[in-house]
Amino acid sequence: MAEKKMLIDGIECPFTNERNVLEVARKNGIDIPSLCYCENLSIYGGCRLCLVENDKGAMDAACSMKPKDGLVVYTHTKKVMESRRTTLQLLMSSHRADCLTCEQSGKCKLQDYAHRYNVEDTPFVGNTYCREPADATSPCIVRDPSKCILCGLCVRMCAEVQNVGAIDFVNRGKNAYVAPGFGRSLSETACVGCGQCAAVCPTGAITINRQIPKMWAMLHDPNKRVVVQFAPSVRVGMAEEFGMPADVPVTGKLVTALRRLGFDVVYDTNLSADLTIMEESAEFIEKVKSGAKLPMFTSCCPGWIQHVEHAHPHLMPQVSTCGSPMEMLGALIRKQFKDEDVYSVAIMPCTAKKFEAARPELEKDGQRLIDLVLTTDELIRMVKEAGIDFKNLPDSELDMPLGHYTGGGAIFGVTGGVTEAVIRRVVDDASPAALKTISECGVRGLEGIKAFEVSSGDLKIRIAVANGLANADRLIEKVEKGEEQFDFIEVMACPNGCIGGGGQPPATNARKAERFKAIFKEDDACEFKLPQQNPDLAYIYDELLQGRAHDLLHIHYPLHGDHH
Repeated sequence: MAEKKMLIDGIECPFTNERNVLEVARKNGIDIPSLCYCENLSIYGGCRLCLVENDKGAMDAACSMKPKDGLVVYTHTKKVMESRRTTLQLLMSSHRADCLTCEQSGKCKLQDYAHRYNVEDTPFVGNTYCREPADATSPCIVRDPSKCILCGLCVRMCAEVQNVGAIDFVNRGKNAYVAPGFGRSLSETACVGCGQCAAVCPTGAITINRQIPKMWAMLHDPNKRVVVQFAPSVRVGMAEEFGMPADVPVTGKLVTALRRLGFDVVYDTNLSADLTIMEESAEFIEKVKSGAKLPMFTSCCPGWIQHVEHAHPHLMPQVSTCGSPMEMLGALIRKQFKDEDVYSVAIMPCTAKKFEAARPELEKDGQRLIDLVLTTDELIRMVKEAGIDFKNLPDSELDMPLGHYTGGGAIFGVTGGVTEAVIRRVVDDASPAALKTISECGVRGLEGIKAFEVSSGDLKIRIAVANGLANADRLIEKVEKGEEQFDFIEVMACPNGCIGGGGQPPATNARKAERFKAIFKEDDACEFKLPQQNPDLAYIYDELLQGRAHDLLHIHYPLHGDHH
């Protein structure tokens, strides 16, 4: 097939299967502005910032214009620039501008474009922004309609990628705004707290429900022993934000930064990811032997758990009773420091972890397992607030005991990682050849749905992996129609898994692909690859759990039934 080319600003731009002129331009290093476009969502064409002019003087939106061989367009003619400035002025007149104190200040695309196009004031009547009150009822995210520019990104993300539809456009014309229907708050909807709406919001209309002031208060309390854990994906998000490639190992720098912030004890959730696999694989084998109904679904992702409760409650008995790695390490921390006044903090790539930590089920022996959850984004803000030069920090070691982890724990941060760790545990062969065979069985990759089969002795296991709740729903529909049959299904609510979590710095598909590689680079650097090789496991089971593994490490949700 002959290569197709179009001219953008006189530059010859080849293209293949790009959906529109906007994608062709960006692929060729030409940045056309847009506030309503996302490469993973349907075309909306609402903001009109991406207008370009063709060689006949007509203007059209680059996001909806199909690329054609020989097409000629210009991105910054006088007509185009004047149109963009007018559009920005109109948007600014309907947006509450408290930029100095806005959570999104410095990262707001509207603010960025106003600076870029020298829009310093607006001739239109100001203060026409939406007067609907802010909604902070969700522990995960905060909605502020006064800053909404009606780009529709959050609506499409919630409907198309997550199949939840917790928010939509309400009213029409100048009275339109985005909100849950029927006057409800977010906490009254099927919202799973995944934070993907906040990840795509270009202004400050939807943000993470940040708990930074509370965290500082605990760090400054001399009577508190503050113990922190951080999840596998946190380190790759941190690297990018401080000007380092995603695949540069920063675990040691992260430990140093946490100590400088004032945390007394620093652990890595990779440890309890190993523990999760020990418990989950044992549970799966027991289900297979007992003839329990399959598939068994993973339980690490709190957004997925909420989605099952809301949309598929009949499947809850098939969801693993294993607590998430955050929960399990929280339980171990309580036992490790049982006679001390400990404040237990988890740093996660996931906004839904804030909801999970507050669930009544995450209380054991009368104690909350996790007192506070911070996202990667919040930790980044704290490091910057403290004036820490993260990039040039020396490396530090994790605290012991509970400071060891294997490659099986490290790969939890990506879609398929939990499953690959389970396979490593079941196959129980750490040879390079066995690990290579496992990695090539179909478990790796960023596809929305993966299906494959693995064998261990006489046992053949049919496995599926889904990321994004809409993909999970499609998979479940096929299973329930009898079109597919699986023994084990892993689901992560966020696209691409935790590396694309709602609490991470927002990233393009290309950036997330780099994070994916970085997680496996961490795996490569680990001395041990199988969860069962973790040298801390004997101490955990013998000294901390003392026969109470099921009681302390498993969660019995209301819809689980009595299968545990």
